Amino acid sequence: MRRPTQDQKFDIEDGCLINSRSGEAIPADEPVFILRGKDCHAIEALNQYRDLCLSDEHIEAIEQRIKGFEDFAAKNPGRMKEPDTNPSFNNQ
Repeated sequence: MRRPTQDQKFDIEDGCLINSRSGEAIPADEPVFILRGKDCHAIEALNQYRDLCLSDEHIEAIEQRIKGFEDFAAKNPGRMKEPDTNPSFNNQ
């Protein structure tokens, strides 16, 4: 059963991240990077990423996500924080 995620571009199916549009699973060996709404650097990173993209359709999608991040930050200032990494993170 396919379940939606917070990002309209992806779903989860059988424990795999799936591209919602194509239905293609992201291979387990392909790195994925997630920015959370509470990350105080996420909006800046998304703006930089948008500025690098060339596709108008993709730029529009990124701008919609930026708006969501901005709305979250405005409504949740107490949840915004410097990102950290769990000390038990193991890069093996």
